[in-house]
Amino acid sequence: MPRDIPATKGVYLLERVTNKEINLENIDEEMRMEQVRQAGAKLDWASFGQAVRRNLQEKRNTIDADGRIDVLKSLAFMKTKLPIEADAPMEEKIRILAESLGCTHVRTTRGWTITKPEELNVDLTIKNGEVDTVVLSFWEEAAFYSGEATKMLHKGEWSELRDRLASMLAVYNKDLDRNDRKTCKAAMDVLGSMLKTMNADEMYTSIQNNNYGYYLHRSDLRQGRLYYNVEPLYRRVRSKHHTYSLQKEDWDILPFFEFSFVPSDSVHAFPEHNPYGEWKETGSAKAAVCLKLSKGVLVSEPTRRKLHEISARSTTIQCYTNCYRYLTGSVLIKDNLKMITQFPGECTQHHYTIDRSSFTSEGDSVITEIYLKRLQDFHKVIEILRKEAMHISIWESVLADCYELQGLEERVVPAINMFVNLSRDMITVRFMTKYAPIRVCIRDGVWIEAKVEVVNDQTGAKIADRVDELLTRKLNETWSIPIMLTFAVSGEDCALEQMKVPLREENPETKLPTPTKIIVHKN
Repeated sequence: MPRDIPATKGVYLLERVTNKEINLENIDEEMRMEQVRQAGAKLDWASFGQAVRRNLQEKRNTIDADGRIDVLKSLAFMKTKLPIEADAPMEEKIRILAESLGCTHVRTTRGWTITKPEELNVDLTIKNGEVDTVVLSFWEEAAFYSGEATKMLHKGEWSELRDRLASMLAVYNKDLDRNDRKTCKAAMDVLGSMLKTMNADEMYTSIQNNNYGYYLHRSDLRQGRLYYNVEPLYRRVRSKHHTYSLQKEDWDILPFFEFSFVPSDSVHAFPEHNPYGEWKETGSAKAAVCLKLSKGVLVSEPTRRKLHEISARSTTIQCYTNCYRYLTGSVLIKDNLKMITQFPGECTQHHYTIDRSSFTSEGDSVITEIYLKRLQDFHKVIEILRKEAMHISIWESVLADCYELQGLEERVVPAINMFVNLSRDMITVRFMTKYAPIRVCIRDGVWIEAKVEVVNDQTGAKIADRVDELLTRKLNETWSIPIMLTFAVSGEDCALEQMKVPLREENPETKLPTPTKIIVHKN
């Protein structure tokens, strides 16, 4: 039992909680929470809004000014996401749709019109109490019948339509000045005319071979997308199914970015229409170009610095990490990482030892948005992102080829010892052959290619130009270190280690194998 403490002025006794079941403070809290739950169960969105409004207008200091502003901002955000029930009355659905988009709505002789000046106009024709047609107009452009929007409302997808319309309006930030918005829209029109859609049959190769990637022009309810990268493995998988052209299922799989425009503190130059089809920066606006990536992209710190050189402001960072450790799924790697390949049959395996120093830095990051000063610099972003994707995939190939398959028995395999060091400037792989110690160096080459150089690890002398050319070609075809190295060295060239490879009990997607050396066998 705690000692009794005399109660004095300015000293308050707090009950020590020894048993929550009989603690009066805890019981009181539970009773009040139950009252809140019961009251909350009776609230709908309308009464919820009234309750919050009464609270914000309360003269007593139940919540400070900053807190009230935060509540108002939260309510404004919630208003844009309110669910629109398909079975609600038509007038209610129209009202919520309009208010969540920041629009006004009025009844017409044919139905309803939802309007946001200079940005959006939606005409809904109503027949027999249901939506018959939807006509849209964005940014004061010519109005058009939208079959896609009409089908969505026929299926009762009011919330989904609202989200698609909001995404379209997000191309030009609401805080942009009117004249700046017009300048940005003119620049986007110039860009769209330059990014001529290629034949879909050329899609998989054109993304890699074209400086500008592949531009999928905007549809009724989707922004334009620029696809900038297709990995070799994806092309091979699609070709096995005799698919060489762009399919709709590719749209949300392949990486892309969308263009939008946001306010900027500085004035930047923008292109305007030119009768000769040239890129002339005759316009200007206090705006920056936002490249919104379809998903977070893992980039190294040196790559992020390259992006910063052409950026109007810092990239949007989702998290900081180490890009090599990030792909292993490990939080901490204390020692050198050891892995062994899983080549089929009687193939000689590669036993990799990756220096732990490759996993220590935390300056890499996952980014989601890039802000450009100049619109035409987007092709520089494509080059940077493609090279980064190739570098990351080359490391990922080691992880992929070293995962064990479930159900295999423990076995002993011959393996070549290889020592790997990872950095953004260069990946090195070292191993000993019967003839000389070898170092394979992998660097960025020109455009979107890696360059491989094989040298004597002691003297630095080049082995042979034809070897460099062969390995460079194989690496660029596959983006795979293990596959590339099978063309560099075989079991006949090296002193092999006999490695015992245990069967892991864990899920093969959560832990890397740790091979065990048992004996040394000299060929």
